[in-house]
Amino acid sequence: MAVPSSTYTLVMKSLAVALVLTIMTSFPHDAVAASGGAMGGGFSSRGGSRSSYSSRSRDHYWTRSSMNYNYVYREYRGGCCGYRQNYTPPRQNGMQEKYMEGFLYASVAIGVIFVLALIVLTYFDKIGPKTSVVKLQVALKGTACSLQRDLNHIALKADTTTQEGYKYVLEESAKALLRHSEFWLLSYLSENIRSDEHQAERLFYDLSFQERSKFDEETLVNVDNHQEQKSTLEIVSTSASPFIVVNLLVATARQLNLSPIHSVSDLKDILKQLGGLPKSEILAAHVLWTPQDENDYLSPERLLQDYPNLMDLKSKLD
Repeated sequence: MAVPSSTYTLVMKSLAVALVLTIMTSFPHDAVAASGGAMGGGFSSRGGSRSSYSSRSRDHYWTRSSMNYNYVYREYRGGCCGYRQNYTPPRQNGMQEKYMEGFLYASVAIGVIFVLALIVLTYFDKIGPKTSVVKLQVALKGTACSLQRDLNHIALKADTTTQEGYKYVLEESAKALLRHSEFWLLSYLSENIRSDEHQAERLFYDLSFQERSKFDEETLVNVDNHQEQKSTLEIVSTSASPFIVVNLLVATARQLNLSPIHSVSDLKDILKQLGGLPKSEILAAHVLWTPQDENDYLSPERLLQDYPNLMDLKSKLD
């Protein structure tokens, strides 16, 4: 007997929920800490090169208010009233005619220039330089403890005040992730295009703030020359963390047009592209990871809650 499609869908959803609950209950829940690490910097070295637009005064516009378009004169005529008024436009002299003709030509020229300017600006906005803001998230098995040690080492060594430092943070973090590809489980990629660098900067730091606010506490920081290292939060459970999440946030001076991630091979290509960017194109780079301490614990609940866009890679291994 055939099973109705609605019943089949309900059964599949129930199995999926049961599977998630099984995974969530298979790990200890006595540790709720989620320490975080953050490193990188950006935009400060290019602050002096940004374009600024200043408005110009238009005090030189002038008007001619003394022109009379109707001339009134009184003519004496015989009659009961003795006077009557005639309204006759005066004959313009040569100077006034030349002025009017020049005014019309100037108005037409200004209109043409305005239309051409709109066309040029619209065309430039479509083909002009673009700025990319990329967010790449990778979730790994918690047994990849050496990755945490690698990221900690990079953060302690990096100079986060120069583009060379941004390049170092991004390249070394990408290489560290590539060395741990056998631990990859989930990933997410987004690329936002902006035509204005100020908008890209605002978006970049908004994304960074959103991701950093997910940590219970930042226990290792080296961002924009601000360095801080704290003792890891007290951890009740000594079990190995079931998950590690690494965020790569990158702002570039050109549009990257990154391909979507459908497989582990795609993720490797994306990491190679980001890690291989020349320093002159890197406007900003932040690398964020949690847990920062290899003895800390990131629960399945926190993974689902804080990183809902992650996509499964387990069934797409090469």
